[in-house]
Amino acid sequence: MRGWGARAWVAVGLLCWGAASPAAQEDVAGAGMGLRLSGFGTLAASYHDAQDTQFRARADQREGAQAGRLETGIDSVLGVQADVQVDARWSSMAQVVVRKDGKGEWAPRLSWGFVKYSPTPGLELRAGRLGVDIYLDGDSPHVGYAYTTVRPYTDLYGQLSFDRFDGVDLRASAVVGEGELSLKLYGGRTRGEDYRGGHLFRREASTTLGATLQWESTALAMRLAWGQVRTPGDGLMPRLAGALREIAPLLPPELAAQAGARAAEMEGRNSNLSYVGLGVTWRHGPWSAQLLGVDASMNRFPGFEGWGVGSTLAYRAGAWKPFLAYSRGMLTPGARPLALPADQAELAPIRAAYALATGLIANDQYAWGVGVRYDLMPNAALKLQLDRIEAKRSSMLLDGSGTSVGPRGVSVFTAALDFVF
Repeated sequence: MRGWGARAWVAVGLLCWGAASPAAQEDVAGAGMGLRLSGFGTLAASYHDAQDTQFRARADQREGAQAGRLETGIDSVLGVQADVQVDARWSSMAQVVVRKDGKGEWAPRLSWGFVKYSPTPGLELRAGRLGVDIYLDGDSPHVGYAYTTVRPYTDLYGQLSFDRFDGVDLRASAVVGEGELSLKLYGGRTRGEDYRGGHLFRREASTTLGATLQWESTALAMRLAWGQVRTPGDGLMPRLAGALREIAPLLPPELAAQAGARAAEMEGRNSNLSYVGLGVTWRHGPWSAQLLGVDASMNRFPGFEGWGVGSTLAYRAGAWKPFLAYSRGMLTPGARPLALPADQAELAPIRAAYALATGLIANDQYAWGVGVRYDLMPNAALKLQLDRIEAKRSSMLLDGSGTSVGPRGVSVFTAALDFVF
């Protein structure tokens, strides 16, 4: 760690010490401000031996765990949170998280920061920096203690790195039967980043809209979620389209028409990512299970259709909780052929750029996971997990140069210590 990242870790560490210190808690209570400090963290290390392969948990990670190295930056995170209760109706919350970002640096980020107004117990309005409502085990992928496994399903959640926005959400709830039924509507300006094909994409001008319908009881929870991320053109496609138009006059008539058609499809198009997900969580005695399915589509050239599933089965035996997990994710690009002559060396850069553009987020992989969680104490848990990943093509795994990979298998072992305070 160096520079701002190291200073951030020191600052967050001091704040954590203050939050956990009895003296600090007495000062907060004495001030009468309704302030509560808390935090969470994960110390994790991952290892695999697949050559020319980097394993990463989220698409916004620039670097992954490389073969033969013990990597601590994939799942490790530290966060602090401040909650202020002004009165029965007004409150606020801010949460700062330090983890490796899309530049490969340890940096603090404001993951949550909002003001909440609750005129009645069944109605909440929040404004500020908020999270997209897609996770079954909590509001964020960063609080590892809330999850049975080391991390949320990489094949599904790893692709959705634009999971924060600056805007508003409205949640209404009521008791229905033996559980609570709630509806949440949200929208705002998208926050997040994505590292693919050697490029770091930021969706600062994007917008997020979504809705979540949920029913939850002690034994069963069901969630139906819809979301859309709309992004203006990022500039990469128009440049490639311009290159195709420049070479079109040099090609045979049939290929020139094909290049012109591809160029027209790339220009002047916004990117819309839409998804619908259904999740079910079940608990009965020592058993717990989870099942999640997602259908997604994106009209960014060349157009993508995708789906994913994730499931976990766990059994609680005292402090021990062994588990099995399975996930599968597929994102298939539309057929957009472009047969540039292979014998013309000057066209090689355009062929390479076109292959990158059409396969940038293509993904077809599945993973089996087996592991155990051991609760050391009420606020700390140790997890050991082994994942076997089989990919036909993957935008989540990277090769040594940081680009997507073709067929390969990877076995990843991870040890993690999750804690809250």
